Formats: sequence, structure tokens, C-alpha cells
Amino acid sequence: MSASLQPETRVCELLIEAWVCDDGRMIHSNGATFPFAAIVGQDLMRLSLALNAINPSIGGVLIRGERGTAKSTAVRGLAAVLPEIEVATCTYGCAPGSLNVCEECRERRLNGDIEYTTRQVRVVDLPVSATEDRVIGTLDLEAALARGERKFEPGLLAAAHRGLLYVDEVNLLDDHLVDTLLDSAASGTNLIEREGVQFRHPSEYILVGTMNPEEGDLRPQLLDRFGLAAEIRGDTNPTIRAEIVRRRIEYDADPAAFLTEWTDASADLQQQIIRARELLPSVAIADEMLSLIIHIAIAMGVDGHRADIVMHKTASTIAAWEGRMEVTRDDIRRAAELALPHRRRRDPFTPPHLDPDELDQAIQSFDASRQASGSDAAEAGMEKRQMSATGEETVAASDQNQGAPTQAGAERQIDPDSIPDSPTVAAHERLPMTRPRSGRRTQHEVQGRRGRSVRSRHMKPNDPPDVALLDTIRAAALRGIGDGTPNITQDDIRIRRRMRKVGNLMLFVVDGSGSMAAQRRMQLTKSAVLSLLADAYQRRDRVGLVTFRKTDAHETVPPTNSLDLAHARMRELPTGGRTPLAQGLDLARRVILRERARDAETKPIVILLTDGVANVGLEPGSDPIDDAMRAARRLALDRIPALVIDADRRRARLSPLPDLAKSMMAAHVRLDALASGELTSLIRLATA
Repeated sequence: MSASLQPETRVCELLIEAWVCDDGRMIHSNGATFPFAAIVGQDLMRLSLALNAINPSIGGVLIRGERGTAKSTAVRGLAAVLPEIEVATCTYGCAPGSLNVCEECRERRLNGDIEYTTRQVRVVDLPVSATEDRVIGTLDLEAALARGERKFEPGLLAAAHRGLLYVDEVNLLDDHLVDTLLDSAASGTNLIEREGVQFRHPSEYILVGTMNPEEGDLRPQLLDRFGLAAEIRGDTNPTIRAEIVRRRIEYDADPAAFLTEWTDASADLQQQIIRARELLPSVAIADEMLSLIIHIAIAMGVDGHRADIVMHKTASTIAAWEGRMEVTRDDIRRAAELALPHRRRRDPFTPPHLDPDELDQAIQSFDASRQASGSDAAEAGMEKRQMSATGEETVAASDQNQGAPTQAGAERQIDPDSIPDSPTVAAHERLPMTRPRSGRRTQHEVQGRRGRSVRSRHMKPNDPPDVALLDTIRAAALRGIGDGTPNITQDDIRIRRRMRKVGNLMLFVVDGSGSMAAQRRMQLTKSAVLSLLADAYQRRDRVGLVTFRKTDAHETVPPTNSLDLAHARMRELPTGGRTPLAQGLDLARRVILRERARDAETKPIVILLTDGVANVGLEPGSDPIDDAMRAARRLALDRIPALVIDADRRRARLSPLPDLAKSMMAAHVRLDALASGELTSLIRLATA
């Protein structure tokens, strides 16, 4: 395909290139997607992606939104409208004139024989299930065994160099892969030191991640690495929704014709990106606009200085995108909407968010301070003369009025003892702004190829073929000392031992019956759960919520990493009706067994909060207490750790909860006599 074609023809070929004809049918191949120019609405998402295409130094974009809002479609559609890039004829496609190049290009430059060609920008998918070897690269097994060569086999970070690295559901990525992304994104290189091989190659890419906030949040370290964040939702305008449906139906009915129809719009978008790249170095930002950026960052309470830098780059890129040579206040405001939401200091239960009213207030306060400084400068000389003339009188008046009551309108000092406690969270332990120790989960050896490779062991029957090459060759060499070239046998094969951070699954089973509400115990119960959710945030555990009331139990919150969702559902928890305790325990057991089937390394614990007034059986006419005891014994037989928290404060009757706890082989504690710190310790002990 010639690079000298007209832009419209070139874009048309790129759009249709991903489709192949098989027996007269158009078949989707290699992630062909809806045209970027044809996407309706979602202005923040489309703008953030276009800005990164113009200025990759912004640092990528995180797209947060509910399902079905064209997140993946937009990312994949961007590739077809990106201009071609000039690359070296090496494995990594190094850039002309760049200092960050591979060893092959460095040697060729010294000899003066480096060659370049052009190609389309790549969009490389990083699957959530990817292994560490597939991401960073590994030793070429065939070359090592057949020819005895230590040859590096590049991974996804090599393929993404000078392109887009796209991580769908980035919040579900394993921690050890997140660490790898942090290292390479910060340095622009991928350093591999393993199996006797040390290798370094360039890895500069635009990191694009998409996620559904209901499925959990990102680690703060990775969240801050995204230059921009776009929060998107489904459009509620009927006209726009109808247009979305029409375009998608047309695309599905005849993809080739739809792509051809949007060729001109895609070509115009590509030319706009090219012109913006050419204009960007000439865009100027005045000192006053820089001061506004700094003021907004301070007023919004963001951490560090990355937000200021990203706002500066983003505002300049917006101006270039719109064909202007100077940054305006509106550019800075739009840049703040993309650069600040995910960087603001927040508690565990508040999702990333930037209130437009707060942003407007910050800008207005900047204007007020500028006006005040101008007035002060004009009156500075007069004030200085007045102060020198009346200095002694001012000092005397100050001494005379010291200790007098504060006048109306003057600033008052707030007495700390008069500030009321928060009415919503009654826990004694509050989440600190900075964590005194790491909240990382415990390391656990896992089967399969997911996890960080740490050591090796003998290969057993039915083990996955995850060969530790260097240790295998070393074992064969030690066995065959003096016999020449090692001959590898079955006994020599070593496989990698992999460790993975495994968190707890805290399944709250909460009594929502009328007896809990009548005695006003639900508020205390909610406070305890909120305290435990704060601890789960620190340890990055998953949480779930089962509630039981009236005649049945419900999985109110399926096991999730999204503490925002669990927190919201807990606050909205309804109460009233009878107490189907057995149904709650039975549903909790089924949820845990389901999660164990999905992930054998899951470490669950059931936290039952109830007053023990069971009055609904599993079957009509069955005894509610006996049914609850049988459900408790089934939890114990399945080796599910549990903790029973007794919310009954009256103790006017004999409670069945101590016997229920024994049947579950669980600890039994009183809610009103338990500090939140002790409750957290009990949970950690139960899951150890």
C-alpha cells in the first residue's frame, strides 16, 4: 500500500483494510472497528483521545464509564485516523533522531547505514489475562534449546513502542503487571533481568485504559500515571440515542459501505491532527495563564506537581487542536476537567470527580486575587505613608483591644471542641490520609501462568508447561558433568513457581429485618460495615453484601472491588419484615462456592451481622432455628471462615447466636462492645 496516496484514499484503505472477504461475506478481522469520526456524543472521551494523539507527552487517558458507552470502540477507531509514522527497520520501530533507541539502531547509527520506512501507528491490546512473559518478553526457548543462543523474544511492551497500549478493564489487571506498566511508563524503556539475560529496549507508548467503576477502582500509583481521565455515561437525549442506534445498525448491515461513507470525515480528522501537531510547538501560554493553572491545582487540593504539568500540556494542545496560537482561559478550564478528577485527594468511598461549581469558584477566586493585588499596588504608597504617620497610635490601639470580643463580620476562631462528630460513621478508627504501611495483599503461590515468577521446582504430572529454562539446563548440566553437551531428560525439567497477591473476599451477611430496625441497631451495624470497608480499601480486598429480610435473602452486592458501590448499597439498605436467617446463610454459602470455582486462590470470610431472631424456615412448617443451624454446619463443612457479630443489645432472652457460631466454627462477638480495630484484627485472624 503506497504512502503517496491521497489522504481520503489512504484513510479509506486503512478503514477497510481490517476487513477480509470470505465467500462473499465481510468478516471482522484483527479488531476492525466503528469509525472514530462516526461516534456520536461522548465529547470528553473523543477530545482526550485526540489530544493524546497530537501530544503523546500528555501521558495517556483513562476512560471510566458504564457498560455500552463506546469506550473500546473509540480507542480502536482512533488508529485508522492517526497519521503514519517513520520507523527504523528494526524490531522495535525506533524513531529517527531519538536518543531512546535499541542496540541495533545504535550500532547502525555509528556505521551510518540505518534505514527508515513508514507504517501505521499500532494499537496493541494488553489482555487482563496476559502473563508476565507475554507482556515484558522472555528468552526465546527454541533458540536456546536448538542453537544454544541467548535470544530475547519481545513482548507486548515492545510491540506497543511508539503506539497505543490499550488495556480494557484496566482495573482488573494483576498487581505485578501494574508494577511493570508503572516502570516502563515512567522510564520509557523496558528492562528485563531474568534467566541469565539482561536486556533493555525502548517502550514509549500512549497508555489508554478503560474501566467500569462498578467493577473496582485502580491503585493510586497507576491512576496518577494517566495524564487525563474522562468520565462518560450513556446519553439521555432521545435524539442522540436514536442517532447512535441508526449508525450502529447501518454499520452492522454493511460495514464496508459504512466505512466508505465516513472516509471524508475520517480524512478531515486526520488532517486536523497533522495540523495541530505542526502548530503545537508555536503555541504560547502567558504568565497569567500559568498562574491560573497553579492556582486551580492548589485550590483543588491535588497531590504533587504532575497535575500542573499535565494541565499546561493539555491546554496548549487544545489551542493547537482548534488552530490557535495562544492559550485561553477556556482552554485551561477544559484541561482541568480532564487532568484533575482522578488526582484529587479523596476518601475511600468517593469516586474520582470534579465539581464544575468548585472549578468555577477557583477561577473566580483567582480573578478576585488578581484584582485585589492590582488595587493593593495602586494604594501601596498611600498606605505606607498612613502607617508611618499613625504607627504609634495603631500599636497602642492594638494593645488596648487585645482580648476584646470579636466584632461582627470579623473572622472568628472555631473551637475544636465544638465541632460535632460525623453522624454517618461511628467507627473509632478512621482511614488516615497517608497509609502508615503498605496495604498490599499477601503473596500466595498460584497454579498456571499468571503471577510473578520467583523460583522453580520439579515438574509434576498435570503441571502447566511453564518451563524455567535456565534452571532446566543447569539441572541437566549438573547431572551430565564430564559428558559434554547436556542431554535434557524429564527429571531435569523445572517449572516456574509463581506468586500472586491474593486478597480476601469479605462477604457481609446483614440482617435487614424489622427487629433490627425497631431496636435502632441498624445504624450501629452500618457503621461497623463502613469501618470494615475502609480496611478493605487499604488492603484492596473484594467485598460482597447479602441481605435477608421478610421471607428471602438477596445478593445485594456481588463480590466486587468497587467499594463505592458497596458503600452506596449499604447506605440505602432497606429494613423491615421477618428474619429468614437460614436463607441468608444458605445464599452466602452458594456465593462463596461460586467464587471459589472462579478463582481457587480466593480467601473468603463470611461476616454475619444479626440479632439472631430467626422466624422464617427454609420450608413451610420447618423450624427456623434448626434450619439456621444446619446452614451454619454446611458453612463449616465447606471450610468457609466466618465471624458472627451479635447485634442484640437487650439480652432479655436466650440468644441462639453462641450455638450458631459454634456450628459455623466461628468467633462470636458483641457489636456494641467491640472497637472497630478489634473487629478488623478478628477478621484478619480468621482469614490467616
